[in-house]
Amino acid sequence: MKNLFQLIMTIILLCQLGLPLQADTFIKGEFDNYTLALSWQPAFCESKPNKLECQSQHEGQFYANHFILHGLWPNVQGDKRHTYGYCQMPKSLIKQYKRKRWCDLPKLNLSKLVRKQLSQFMPGYISCLQRHEWYKHGSCSGLSENDYYVVSNQLVELFSKTRFSQYVAKNVGKYVNRKALLKQFDKEFGQGSRHYLALKCQKVRGTSLLTEIRIFLKKELSTVSDFKHLFPEKKLKVRGTCPRSFKIDEVGIAH
Repeated sequence: MKNLFQLIMTIILLCQLGLPLQADTFIKGEFDNYTLALSWQPAFCESKPNKLECQSQHEGQFYANHFILHGLWPNVQGDKRHTYGYCQMPKSLIKQYKRKRWCDLPKLNLSKLVRKQLSQFMPGYISCLQRHEWYKHGSCSGLSENDYYVVSNQLVELFSKTRFSQYVAKNVGKYVNRKALLKQFDKEFGQGSRHYLALKCQKVRGTSLLTEIRIFLKKELSTVSDFKHLFPEKKLKVRGTCPRSFKIDEVGIAH
């Protein structure tokens, strides 16, 4: 009885959101905004040290002092769990995807330049993260595989040059205050911009680490030149998971 009730409530929720009930019936391009998920690689590797991209970390790499690409997710308003995905994909491919062996998924048609950039901006590229992100999220963007990652790479590079990014880099190995970090975002991108930013933290061996930031962007990203003009017109209510104070992790696995 309890499981039946949960199923009914899930169906009602999906209908209220206007979402199809089967993943392979989602229609590409029918979303409200993007979520740009940028990871802090040193902290990510603290919790997943066995990942291929975490087994050899170096101070001189881009990820040591910059946020790196997790993904660019087309998002339906109200769909907090990002279930909108796998757009118009055959069930056989979705089944293959859910085995979580990303490198077994079909290769993507990416230019040499895009692949080179991804190897820098997305360390998980060596674990085929780009395939995982494309088949779940990119397939819904309405863009080609290559164009989707052209835009994603542009966003990572643009954000890496912001004062917010530089502020985080200057505090590597230190603790920062959540309010101070949100204030820094407002200072650079305009009062109230913090409402488009979610700070994600994870406690690893008793220490709260900033692992990711999620920035909510408008649907139209044809011109990527200034983050101030990339936020949606409608104010969003986003929530992070970081405590009052947390650490910006440095390269290397703590023991």
